[in-house]
Amino acid sequence: MPPPQIDDAPDLFALSRAAIESANADLIDLRRNLHAHPELSREEHETTRLIAERLAALGFEVHVRPEGNGLFADLVPPGFDPATHRTVAVRADIDALAIPEQTGLPFTSTRPGVMHACGHDVHTACAIGVATALASLGARLPGRLRLFFQHCEELAPGGAEDLVAMGCMEGVDAVLGLHVDPELEVGRIGLKVGPLTAASDAWELVIHGRSGHGARPHHAVDPVFITTLIAQELYRAPAHHFDVRDPVVISIGTIHGGHMVNVIPASVTIAGTVRTLSRAHRERVEPLFRRIAYGICSTHGASYALRIDLGPPSIINDAGVVGVVEQSARAVVGPANLHWIPMPSMGAEDFSEYLQHAPGMMFRLGVNDGGETHFLHSPRFSPDERAIAIGARVLAESALRLMVSAPTA
Repeated sequence: MPPPQIDDAPDLFALSRAAIESANADLIDLRRNLHAHPELSREEHETTRLIAERLAALGFEVHVRPEGNGLFADLVPPGFDPATHRTVAVRADIDALAIPEQTGLPFTSTRPGVMHACGHDVHTACAIGVATALASLGARLPGRLRLFFQHCEELAPGGAEDLVAMGCMEGVDAVLGLHVDPELEVGRIGLKVGPLTAASDAWELVIHGRSGHGARPHHAVDPVFITTLIAQELYRAPAHHFDVRDPVVISIGTIHGGHMVNVIPASVTIAGTVRTLSRAHRERVEPLFRRIAYGICSTHGASYALRIDLGPPSIINDAGVVGVVEQSARAVVGPANLHWIPMPSMGAEDFSEYLQHAPGMMFRLGVNDGGETHFLHSPRFSPDERAIAIGARVLAESALRLMVSAPTA
């Protein structure tokens, strides 16, 4: 059976939209329930159970990780043939952050010190909206819908690697995701072709010197002094060792060494992150760190040990998939409410792991209610819930378009 074309089913979008509108109050209630009961990364067992029950009730084939946190699920129409029909995936993340909530909402977190401060509760509600909308199409669903409800987005290594290893990307033709954006007003959609986020890698450098008395530094090899020289060189590196038109951000987050004010310590540990957009720059980071550390340490009689833990790569939005999402966003919010993102973020997101296996894109969902802006990871972050239906509609209509018409760049 040949894959259906969009002209063969002109009312699929209308049916999908009606299902989301009908379920809107329930989606908001779901979001509030998740918000009131947040779970930290790698602890999302109750969240996973709740989602699995909802998806099973909608007719999805649910695959929960053996650890009980994180899942993917398939909605398979009758007569589905992977040789002639497409599979489109939608990803939502489900973990919360170790942040004490200060919103004062009536559905504020019931778990002290834990909060959905990054909008994952909204992402999950949007994805359940997609599930509800496409399940309502029954046998008219033109392809297979796969949903990922990903654990552990906030830590590295992230949960995307676990789901990929579990087989979530097998047979997927395109993958979609969204992220709330408190800098965009509700009703606006942010789009970008190409790099959207940076690769983020954690590094740790241990400088080994020789301990000594603070009164006689000439008897010691001072790792504190050597660390200050290395820190300066690392801060200078982006401007002097990389093309500044292709950003590199090196940050130092911790410096630890010593226990007494009058003792020069034997070693100092310095650690941070390095963020890159291009693979070429990313591959140059470790050799550069080693040259800097070796040069300075050997000059002063010290040694070093370097560890770099690779995080998620850069999100590179596929131009063809962006074009499909743009069509859907125009239909949902109107062309005046599309925001073309001018520059990538140097933040990181492990949605990029899925893009190593199929084309796709992530868009930004406006959640600012027009009042004071509280940014992601703020204890006062409170997205406008009107965005849930908007996000669900853009995702659902984009998934339908991708099922019936292959994207073109």
